[in-house]
Amino acid sequence: MFPERAACGPLVLRRFVMPDIPEIVRLCGAPELALMTALVPHPYTTAMAEEWVTGQRTATSGEVTYAVVRVEDDALVGALGIRADVPADDMIGYWIGVPYWGRGYATAALGTGLALAFACTEAAAMRAIHLARNPASGRVMEKCGMVAIGERERPHRDGALERFVLRELGRERWERLLDAR
Repeated sequence: MFPERAACGPLVLRRFVMPDIPEIVRLCGAPELALMTALVPHPYTTAMAEEWVTGQRTATSGEVTYAVVRVEDDALVGALGIRADVPADDMIGYWIGVPYWGRGYATAALGTGLALAFACTEAAAMRAIHLARNPASGRVMEKCGMVAIGERERPHRDGALERFVLRELGRERWERLLDAR
């Protein structure tokens, strides 16, 4: 079972609440964000945000979505999702709003998410994908110990095929990285 909250450096991971909806819409409404993610649609509406936040209440015990929030002012900066109960290419994923890019927030959130996934589940490995044309996301994953294990073409915007890089971090490698710290 995942905790309700987790600290991660300058950030806190917490569950989404309905008052987050206007900021979710603002951040996800940026075309730059949507175009660099696998799942955020564009345009992004209030109804989509309401459905998304409401739907998180029915998640399984091996699945959680956290709001990524700054400690200093409780500003919502992004989201992190973990699906450790389903072997898939996208067991962990994140987005960070455009105004917050380049501040290390994605690395802090993903690192904490990986730690939670390995601490709270029996997953042997965690996988994530990123668009090949989004090397910044790949660098975040590398900083957190994830290694590229292949590429996949899959439908993206309007069904067009895009190349995605598949990355993985196994439990044994994760434990070695922890021991090295």
